[in-house]
Amino acid sequence: MSGGDFDVLIVGGGPAGLTAALYASRQGLKTAVITIDVGGQLMVSPRIENFPGLPPLSGFELANNILEQVRELGCEPIYDEVVKVDESDGGFAVYTKSGGRYSSKAVILAVGKRPRKLGVPGEDKFVGRGVSYCAICDAPLYRGKRVVIVGWGEAVYEAATLLNSYGNKLYIIFPGKTAGGELSERLRGLGAELMERTGVAEIKGAISVKSIVLKNLDSGEFSELEVDGVFVEMGYVADTGWLKDFIKLNENGEIIIDKLCRTSREGVFAAGDATDTPYKQAIIAAAQGAIAALSAYNYLIQLSGGMGIKSDWRKAMGR
Repeated sequence: MSGGDFDVLIVGGGPAGLTAALYASRQGLKTAVITIDVGGQLMVSPRIENFPGLPPLSGFELANNILEQVRELGCEPIYDEVVKVDESDGGFAVYTKSGGRYSSKAVILAVGKRPRKLGVPGEDKFVGRGVSYCAICDAPLYRGKRVVIVGWGEAVYEAATLLNSYGNKLYIIFPGKTAGGELSERLRGLGAELMERTGVAEIKGAISVKSIVLKNLDSGEFSELEVDGVFVEMGYVADTGWLKDFIKLNENGEIIIDKLCRTSREGVFAAGDATDTPYKQAIIAAAQGAIAALSAYNYLIQLSGGMGIKSDWRKAMGR
């Protein structure tokens, strides 16, 4: 399945990827963001107090604000998982788990940390068809449905609050853990049914999710619950192993970049928590996203025989 041709393809939808999309789109580049979720680790931050120019807000709110800016510029995220990037026809080809193939002249890797998966049968099969790692992206698709949230901590409450606003029947599963008194009370206040000390053994369905198989971790008994959607909120893990034969990584698996966010491969840039920059902060990831996008713009201008811009970026606006 062919997905289209772009000037810049951005892999990842956290603050680095979304900011890169914002800056690339404003420079008039045909831009796409491919991501399995929006916000990245912002989605597990209940309160952010150190993003310049903004009052304290949740990571959910910050991610949504940036996403709306990106959408206003005509760049709509493509919700899929990138599994490979390779050189192709003088540019690059990006391949996704669903079978998509997208081509571009430049690539920005803003992979950050990926959502932690359940690792159970049926999970990969139903990604995008009932399995989601991004409530902010997919909640509107499940209005009035039976949905289960699997995870722990404030991320579960943020997802539950959003899904509850769409009139969903909520089930909350805490795999191997208990919610804790205060969190349990808040979730029950949303009308959610809590299942503590419970694991997910399998996700079942035909075209889309129809049920999940549960295992009581105390008794070992199995049961089946009919649901329309499964939202996984189990935090994030670094996952750059699939890039090790494409660009240089350090001993920690981080992408090595220079001050212009260039990687070891010409035309490929990187930004955010997956790089070897020592400080992992939302504002730093966003700044790197801007740098990567402007560096990609310069790279494309130079490819076409033009002169790159070094200082006054206002000259490029509207081109």
